[in-house]
Amino acid sequence: MKKLFTVLFCSAVLFSCSTDTETTTTNEENALTFEEQLASGALDNSSLGIYKGLFTTLDGQNRATILITLNGISTPTVEFLMPDGDKNIVRASENVGKGQVVDGLSFNEGDFKFNFNVNKDGSNPTITDITYMGKEGDAILLKETSKGAIETKTGTYTCESGCFGDEDDSTPHPELGAPGARQTFNIMLDNAAVGNSNITMQIILNRRTYEGHATQQNCTSDLQNVYNTCEIFAEPDLNGNSGPIRFRTLADPSTSLFFHQYSTTSVDCSTYFGTAVYRSSIFGRSTLSIITDDPVANGGDCQDLKRSL
Repeated sequence: MKKLFTVLFCSAVLFSCSTDTETTTTNEENALTFEEQLASGALDNSSLGIYKGLFTTLDGQNRATILITLNGISTPTVEFLMPDGDKNIVRASENVGKGQVVDGLSFNEGDFKFNFNVNKDGSNPTITDITYMGKEGDAILLKETSKGAIETKTGTYTCESGCFGDEDDSTPHPELGAPGARQTFNIMLDNAAVGNSNITMQIILNRRTYEGHATQQNCTSDLQNVYNTCEIFAEPDLNGNSGPIRFRTLADPSTSLFFHQYSTTSVDCSTYFGTAVYRSSIFGRSTLSIITDDPVANGGDCQDLKRSL
């Protein structure tokens, strides 16, 4: 009986210590502001936090960056920032607590309607069933953690050769539209715009969305040390409906035709630009000209900065 009492007493002490530790940790986290919790990494493995991403309508005519805020206190919000600076803020139908699985959290306000989902540890965030002004869309997301920032850039591509209606091509690609017609080519950079980083791309081809990954490598500075320019390589090729999209040159696979340029000074700029090659086994070779938007929907932040210097 004495041994049993001793075991029960020790168990009670251990449970009490464990509970006190958990309570202390929770109280310490609650004493921090949302911004302090983000910076300290306290929300890195939680459904709460900041999520960033990209949106496009399936017709390739509307696009936006996405900023989702789940702080556990106020109602979750999603901000859609259009290339022309127009901002749409959409609020959720209910709140979300820390450690809670988010399954089908409904947003239905203004021009946007969609559901948000994420695991309780912040992994696998998705937006489903999204529409904008009644038009079907697509969205991709990443969670931003204390380990690195997420950069999102909207942009477009235009078909330069091998396009539908191209009189100089006997078998033009039917999905690429007429020469000069713009479609969505959005870009999301993981771990900020520094050195070799992972990139997620969102491409629209004739109402179908393709997502792919790339890396930026071979970064160099200009003579004035104002800009860094990095080459972008698809890893592996971005898969289109009838063939891959590549950025490498045919003559030298170690050289890219697609670039990321960003400022090394206090003046912020970041531009993705260059050429992609779409090689179809049926329709042959098509070339795409790509440029990301600046905050007022012109072609490229750094390009504007160059003109102002």
